[in-house]
Amino acid sequence: MKSQQPLVYPDPDARATVMGSHVYCIHYKEGCKWTDELRKLQGHLNTCKYDAVPCTNQCAAMIPRVLMKDHLFYTCPKRRTMCKFCNKEFTGEMLEGHMGSCQYEPIFCENKCGLKIHRRFVANHRMNECAKRLVACRYCQKEFVYDTLQNHTAKCPRYPLPCPNCCEQSKIPSEDMESHLKEECHSVILHCMFRDMGCMFKGLRSALEQHMEESTNPHLVLMIDLVLRQQHQISTLQNALQNLTLNTSGVLIWKIADYAHKMAEAKSKEGYELCSAPFYTSQYGYKLMATLFLNGNGAGEGSHASVYIKILPGEYDSLLTWPFSHTVSFTLYDQVVSQEKPCHVVESFDPDPSWKNFQRPSKEPNSLGFGFSRFVSHENLTKQSYVRDNTIFIKVQVHSSKIITV
Repeated sequence: MKSQQPLVYPDPDARATVMGSHVYCIHYKEGCKWTDELRKLQGHLNTCKYDAVPCTNQCAAMIPRVLMKDHLFYTCPKRRTMCKFCNKEFTGEMLEGHMGSCQYEPIFCENKCGLKIHRRFVANHRMNECAKRLVACRYCQKEFVYDTLQNHTAKCPRYPLPCPNCCEQSKIPSEDMESHLKEECHSVILHCMFRDMGCMFKGLRSALEQHMEESTNPHLVLMIDLVLRQQHQISTLQNALQNLTLNTSGVLIWKIADYAHKMAEAKSKEGYELCSAPFYTSQYGYKLMATLFLNGNGAGEGSHASVYIKILPGEYDSLLTWPFSHTVSFTLYDQVVSQEKPCHVVESFDPDPSWKNFQRPSKEPNSLGFGFSRFVSHENLTKQSYVRDNTIFIKVQVHSSKIITV
């Protein structure tokens, strides 16, 4: 900053008055505390530490005297200074460019391994020393971070292993070992592929091939025997499954869906009969089946639905009492959904021991059974809620005691 020039007054008395007035240093805002007569201001500015003077290194900057030392030491582009890494001397402006390229400056590895290395060694460190550098596995050629390579090598699918049977192939990639033992190794002891069927042969691969060629007939016999055993097992399992799903409660709830279609078919086909799934009166009881003629049978044909019960040949018939003497009831459910009391259709009968229908059945069951040819009229079927969602439900129940016929 330049010092202010003294004012010139034409009147000597006025000038003396002004020059004698007290003023502050022009740098009082920067912190100078000087105050005195105006005539002494110029002399003060020649020594004021806040007044700007040219840099002594001739860098062309105007620097306050109080900051000159710092300027000459730290910021002057003409200063002489040393690089703290390589100890070479530079001017201030040259040092700024040098600091980003000094080969002796320690910098962090770009791979983030955590090490600081002289710039001149960075390329070699990244290629050969860095724990985070990428290196290729020597077996599978895939790239891994160096400090994880050892873990990968132990599990590498191409890592070479010796054959456990000490065959002529000494180096086998681990991922090929299973196929080698199954298909290629000539030293492995193999069992005949018919081992599970009963063949006891085992030997080298070459001997197994010869065995397979010479043992076709024995193997065929083993296969036939296996098929027979499996058929017996399947039959046993089917019977067991059937027993698990059998109804042995003496009560059958029979759902007849698609009622409209079946009624139409019954009217168009003479003798159209629907048969329920078989059920038992108890676990070791009588085997029964219900049948339904939607368009009627006998006296009810064309006007009523007819329902019957048939006695089927059962597994425990030889242990049961004959003739069959239990009361049987049939119930057509009224599927009312309101609070009204449902009006079910119920019919029952007590077997007549003299009737052939209730004697122990032969292998072929009675063609008709026993029941009601006029169980419910077609007219009544359309009333109430016997048919709902195109479905009717009939309950068939076997009672051990007598009931009143409704």
